[in-house]
Amino acid sequence: MRQSRFDLLHGLRRRRLDACRTQLAAVRRFGDDLENQLSETVRAAGSVVVEQRLAIGPGELVIERMSDCRRRRAELQQAERMLSRRRDLVDEVTDLARSNLEDAVRQVEVIERLVEKVSE
Repeated sequence: MRQSRFDLLHGLRRRRLDACRTQLAAVRRFGDDLENQLSETVRAAGSVVVEQRLAIGPGELVIERMSDCRRRRAELQQAERMLSRRRDLVDEVTDLARSNLEDAVRQVEVIERLVEKVSE
């Protein structure tokens, strides 16, 4: 009877461990996607700056292009700030998921050691 309880507990802890691994992998994938979005936004902002410089040629100033560039640059800066805040949140969730995984690994190891002691 005692062994079946250990088996049940071990199975439950193993499932939790698998769930924690899956959660951490999902959070990391989301973080990678977010990093890619942030990089693309930064690149786009750089392109807008270059375009804005081109709008100010020698002896000419294209007002419509300048105002369009400023508007797009402001939008991209806002998107960059939002993505940075999301990245901070993802970092926190990643730390939590990593902590949960470490805890799950310890719990499985403890159950396995208990099973070994009981079976001796």
